[in-house]
Amino acid sequence: MSCPYHKEPADPKAPAVTEPTIDGPGEPIPQPPERLLTGNLGEIDPSFAVSSFWRLADIYGPIYRLNLLNREVIILSDYELINEVCDDSRFEKATKGVMETLRVFIKNGLFTAYSDEHEWYIAHRTLVPAFGPIKIRKMFDKMVDIASQMVLKLAFDVIGLCAFNYRFNCFYTDEPPEFATRMAETLVEAGRRTNRLTVENALRVFSKREMLDNIDYMWAVCDQIVADRKANPHPDADDVLNVMLTVKDPVSGEGLSDELIRYEMATFLVAGHETTSGTFNFLFYNLLQHPDKLQKCYAEVDEVIGDSAIELAHLPRLKYVEASIRETLRYFGPIPILSRHSRRETVLGGRYRVDPGTVLLCNLRGLHHDPAVWGPDANEFRPERFLNGGWEAMPANAWKPFGTGVRACIGRALAEQEMLITCALIFQRFVVEMADPNYELKMRSTLTIKPADFKIKVRRRPGKDRMVGLAGGPAVSAVHTAPSAKNDARSSAADGGDGLKALAIYYGGNTGTCKSFGEDLQTAAPSYGFSVPDGVRNLDDAVENLPTDRPVLIVTSSYEGQPPDNARGFVAWLETRAESSPDMLKGVAYSVLGAGNKDWASTYHRIPKLVDSLMEKMGAKRLFPAAMVDVSEDIVGPFEDWKAGVFPVIREFSGATSEVKTDELKVDVVHPDAPVKLAGPDISTGLVLVNREIVKKGVGPQKKHMEVLLSPGSRYQSGDYLVVLPYNPRASVLRVMNRFGLHPDDALTVTGTNKEYLSATDGHITALELIGARVELATPISQRQVATLAKKLPISEELAALAADDKLYRSEILDKRVSVLDLLEDFPECDLSFSEYVDMLTPLSPRQYSISSSPLAYPAVSSQGSFPSLSGSGNGGVDEGQTSLTCSITYDVFEGVPALSGHGTFAGVSSTYLSNLGPGSRLRCFVRSTSSSKFRLPADPKTPVILVAAGTGIAPMRAFIQERAAIAGARGKTGSEIFASATLYYGCRAYDEDFLYRDELQGWEKDAGVVKVRPAYSRHGPDGSAGGKHVDEVIWEDRDELVDQFKKGGRILVCGSAARLGRSTHDVFLRIYKETHPEATDEDAEAWLLVQKEDRYLSDVFG
Repeated sequence: MSCPYHKEPADPKAPAVTEPTIDGPGEPIPQPPERLLTGNLGEIDPSFAVSSFWRLADIYGPIYRLNLLNREVIILSDYELINEVCDDSRFEKATKGVMETLRVFIKNGLFTAYSDEHEWYIAHRTLVPAFGPIKIRKMFDKMVDIASQMVLKLAFDVIGLCAFNYRFNCFYTDEPPEFATRMAETLVEAGRRTNRLTVENALRVFSKREMLDNIDYMWAVCDQIVADRKANPHPDADDVLNVMLTVKDPVSGEGLSDELIRYEMATFLVAGHETTSGTFNFLFYNLLQHPDKLQKCYAEVDEVIGDSAIELAHLPRLKYVEASIRETLRYFGPIPILSRHSRRETVLGGRYRVDPGTVLLCNLRGLHHDPAVWGPDANEFRPERFLNGGWEAMPANAWKPFGTGVRACIGRALAEQEMLITCALIFQRFVVEMADPNYELKMRSTLTIKPADFKIKVRRRPGKDRMVGLAGGPAVSAVHTAPSAKNDARSSAADGGDGLKALAIYYGGNTGTCKSFGEDLQTAAPSYGFSVPDGVRNLDDAVENLPTDRPVLIVTSSYEGQPPDNARGFVAWLETRAESSPDMLKGVAYSVLGAGNKDWASTYHRIPKLVDSLMEKMGAKRLFPAAMVDVSEDIVGPFEDWKAGVFPVIREFSGATSEVKTDELKVDVVHPDAPVKLAGPDISTGLVLVNREIVKKGVGPQKKHMEVLLSPGSRYQSGDYLVVLPYNPRASVLRVMNRFGLHPDDALTVTGTNKEYLSATDGHITALELIGARVELATPISQRQVATLAKKLPISEELAALAADDKLYRSEILDKRVSVLDLLEDFPECDLSFSEYVDMLTPLSPRQYSISSSPLAYPAVSSQGSFPSLSGSGNGGVDEGQTSLTCSITYDVFEGVPALSGHGTFAGVSSTYLSNLGPGSRLRCFVRSTSSSKFRLPADPKTPVILVAAGTGIAPMRAFIQERAAIAGARGKTGSEIFASATLYYGCRAYDEDFLYRDELQGWEKDAGVVKVRPAYSRHGPDGSAGGKHVDEVIWEDRDELVDQFKKGGRILVCGSAARLGRSTHDVFLRIYKETHPEATDEDAEAWLLVQKEDRYLSDVFG
């Protein structure tokens, strides 16, 4: 293999390249409005410039220009334009920006050399053969040597050993090697210097001095490696260092100078370490976000390699692992930008004039997410797109994570082999998990991009010896065998200590309810002769780790038919292995408790039922029938019934004989002599900017629009949720305090329980914090709790009857939403202690609201200056997080009406809390993505969209329409010029009463042309005209048009009440289907709609 350039510069006898031409000045390139003196510099986040390029591409489209202090750059973001600039005969690499800044470190090394530098030609012709296919295959054993040590710092040592036969020995120290630390500091400072003004760089003398000291140190290390090799030659060493020292350029006959060798060594370490480690970060993040894909990787490695030592012949057979790496590099690769410029004046895209030398930044996120190439699921992580001929059918220049043309990365083959080996060894031996199951992706930027503060934890897979996969270790055929049961739980249940038998408890849930059930089981376990030595654990911790030496209790929920976040891996594991490993869970003994909401009728309790059935199918023994809790009704009673039934059964099964009285939950009250000072950290993560009413008073529940400045680094997309942790209404809190004689400042000590939500870091918690912010006060009392209260009364006939009669309990308690506190006030003589009361309560659950804004409509705000309390802290890189985004929510306020229980007025916990917040208030909140549910606008703007909403269900629809309007406005075009049709079907009472965001929507329809609004007025329309219509009726009227849109690939998005809008919309689309398919039965129509709900009929409905 040789360099395409055999002469310097290009052969003058070669045919001249004909540049495309156009008449006239050409089409103007879109550009954001400029500011005096600074041009477009204000559009760029100096801490993470690439994120600004992404945002502006979303707004201005596939091409736009920026004036950055009189330096013009053009950003390209689609396949058509980037494919054109990959033509090396017309365009070449532009060594500008951070690459130019890095020349102070790696000078004219391969990465940062100018394209006309003589040294680049010499080095390229000399080194490309050293990274050819045969050479890379010969590096296999060295890669396995390093990768087998299984630590996250491997990338640095792989480059060192394979290229220079030098060990940095990252694995034997707790900290990264000094070279790696100094290199990271240099890259960060180079990035910062690139984005600063020249005068600011001149003033930062200390940071410059520190960077130069780091460079001197790294140069010295490189020079020492070269000197050692010269003093101790290894003529037979088949490494890159020997090539650089001994091989001459075949064209000029020149060798590489010691100085150039130094720069090339630094280049390899910078480029190889940054890109490979970043890819590993993104790979494991994406796989852990998609447990079904992760399980396919495990299954493939088990099939291909088994427990054998990995061999070179295995690599070509690891198709799915390879596709996962390729998809990671497409979906979120570490290199975000390619920098090019034209050799001559030219025309781009047949309509844009480009001057020679103008920097063209190729936005690889735009290229790799272009639906014209990657299809409507371009924004989804799907390794399967590269299988079954998908890789071979990919258009030229559509996948560019390693650069392009003659300046592409020469170490690509080394990196691909290194990553494949490492992934195979990890999947062969370890179960990989997120260290923080609640981690939300934030990025950091040095030379490359990678997840910030993302950490994984690993544990050895069951049955995998420490030497599995190593030469000399145990070797078996490459056939997966399920881990066998270690012992029989009935005859030898594990000792849990103190004479107790061991019990395992796992939970899956997003809101805290299932976890609190698990903690309640843990608290009760000793009274039945059990302990829970491992504590209450996430269900994902049970992947390949279900114990066979103790009973297993599982508490899990469903979210619109999908597993909760911390159970997705477990469910994917069961689903992936159910058919191939029918005896995999032999020896496991279990019982399942499910939680769900009956308003989601089609997916009610789907996940707990699935877990229960798959575990039995895979050989596990069901000890006690599964029970299901409906959280919309009595949430505690069914749980207590299941608990009372399951413990005696597992006690008999395990042979438990000990009876240890468990500690009862106890709350000690300390009345302080002086008021407690108001102090402590500001725990809120958002700042309320706006909180205004948006309907006339007296028209149903009050409706409000709130805008929140999110904490630095928080990112969202249209369709996501804002999750809010509220406080209980003040009136409810005071009722509790009055009942039990408490003061808000009383210090409480909680003991005798495993309920984590009641714990305090310093041992004490105030009564106000416990009652106001930790527990639900309005949950209906359960039948068992009614019976408990009856026992505390001198005369208990009335409560005893409620506890014994299911029908009476439903009519008098559930239907009227009577809480524990309500009954205590009805029966003041009830001798219930405060400790017993707290033990009856469930944890305060976070509430989620659909975000009603698009991030494209709000400029990012610096986290410094105006909002210093929201500033993030540095962490060794430039995080995607030193600017803050604004989002809005739209919500109903439920308060002021008489409570059904007869106790005062009803006040919704979260809505009352939100309605009382004014501008400047802090709000405990975070963003929850809906990416897994696909509730998004289509990736292809030419896909028709049908939006269906009622009431505050308008929230995500407003975000989608606002996004289209922002894009159309920035590009100076109408919606029809950019997008396919979007139709909003919106239900409200009356035109002039509760038509939310009416003026905005009408403006977006009339002026921007980004939506067609079809309101349905149940009472009256404009000017008092007759109403009487509901959304489904208007949809039925438009059915012919909707059928046409759906045939063109249209997507339906629904948001509103599950029981009303969700049901009626579901039914009307079934009617439309049956009308267009007269032969279809009801079952056929339901089956058709079920298929559409996978990606074309998407709902975000609420109870």
